[in-house]
Amino acid sequence: MLPEAIAVLRRAYGLLFACLPEAPLCPLLCALLCELTEAHHVRAFRIRTLLSLYKATHHDALYTLLDTYALFQPALLLPIDEPTPKDSSRTALPIASWAHALPTLVLPDTVPGLASFHVRSRVPRLLRHALALSPALEADDGHSVGTRLAASAGRLLAAHHIRCRGKGAALSNLPPFDPGACALLDALYLHVAQLQYVPRALRPLLVHVVQSMGQDALAHLTQAPGLTAWERRWRPVIRRLVQFCAWLPPCSWDELFGSLFRPLCHMATMDGVSDLFSASVLHAMVRLLEHWADVGAPDTPKLIACAIEFQEALVLSGDPSLPVYAAMLELLGALAHAHRAQATSLFPFPFVQLATPPSLAGSVATLDRACEHVLYMRTHVLNTPNSALQARVVDDMALAFADMIWSGRAFGQFLQRGITVDDVMVCDRSAVAVWKQACDEQRIVPFVLVASLSHGALLAPLFEQFCHTALLPGWDIRAPITPSALRGARGPGGLPAHVQYPDIRRQFLHWLATSGAPHIEALLQALVPSLQGG
Repeated sequence: MLPEAIAVLRRAYGLLFACLPEAPLCPLLCALLCELTEAHHVRAFRIRTLLSLYKATHHDALYTLLDTYALFQPALLLPIDEPTPKDSSRTALPIASWAHALPTLVLPDTVPGLASFHVRSRVPRLLRHALALSPALEADDGHSVGTRLAASAGRLLAAHHIRCRGKGAALSNLPPFDPGACALLDALYLHVAQLQYVPRALRPLLVHVVQSMGQDALAHLTQAPGLTAWERRWRPVIRRLVQFCAWLPPCSWDELFGSLFRPLCHMATMDGVSDLFSASVLHAMVRLLEHWADVGAPDTPKLIACAIEFQEALVLSGDPSLPVYAAMLELLGALAHAHRAQATSLFPFPFVQLATPPSLAGSVATLDRACEHVLYMRTHVLNTPNSALQARVVDDMALAFADMIWSGRAFGQFLQRGITVDDVMVCDRSAVAVWKQACDEQRIVPFVLVASLSHGALLAPLFEQFCHTALLPGWDIRAPITPSALRGARGPGGLPAHVQYPDIRRQFLHWLATSGAPHIEALLQALVPSLQGG
């Protein structure tokens, strides 16, 4: 049309809009109004009229006009019951086609992600605006604001892309997600947690975030700070993604892995990525496993196999760090509580350097977590006649834990020969050599410590702390705490004459329990008769 004709029609915008209730004219008028709409045309009364008309007719032309209005009013959340066009041959408007296609968009499943330049997106700001205004504008239709926001998130991404087309952006690419907009993911998660599932329309947005993360990782590989700066930028985002994984509904694992978890696994195993980031990806799988096991998802076995394979990839370099070991324990706990036989194929042996600091720090809490899972599996095997867990392997786990933590008699043999469980070498001599080096650095001699009250090497520093803070405050007693070291402490101001050494050991375990490690005491009391009672 000529510019003069367009100007005349825009001046008649109100008259054309007033004719929308006429059913025969509605499709043609909506297409015309989509072309004519400008910012000053988007008024509150027109939005209310469109919403009421759409609620009554569910006409796809009205939805397209609402979609156009949403370009100028970000707080307008589209209805979630998006219509299916009756006439598939019709020519859709660019913004409408993008909005309709994004919920089913399958993004590339490789680490490079979307090949486009990094553009600081306006989308997070628009969505934050929508979150701020949506409660006041939300219609009383029984649908959650979060669900409608999920549908609108894709539309806003598409709208931003349409605006960027003039700057050279290709039609097949979306602008990358800005990691500085993690507050947007926080706001979305509040609604997802209330719904207790991730809406289908929101999943492509999560996939887009992961692809943007991979694209940014490739860009940082050639820069001076490397992946350290990249990880610092994206660390808040990966924490939010772990939360979303707890509510992903059951679906095809092959599809979910290809679009979401394969890029995450690639990034987690890159050289230069910290163990904290790698452990976060394993945590995401564990959260998803817990949810799928509760709802009985059909593809849960595939998820379990992938999580175990990813865990094995993280420990290929030898002894895992504390974050990775903690994530391994979370996986073990999820498998055990789901009563999966794979739980007995993971042997969570407590690594020496994770359990020898002289205070109740994170490593001792991690050791306590390992004891909790092993104790749970042992209790389940004893109380369930036909348990899916292998009783003999669980018993080997429990005895090995008790021996290493408390008895210490077989610890020297572990350092010499490695660890064999169910006739399979789970830790060879090269891996155990790392433990021996840690023992040498801590000046721990396992055979000598058998004579101490704490028996094993792992709890010797903590037993010394127990003596200084609870048993004999004010006395200068150094580890290893042997009976001869306490012999001079009996009498006035020291130990009562009637206190026996088993009583001191039980007091020490109770002190550990009150300090935040109750499962160490529970496991040892279940397996060591001298520690029971009292």
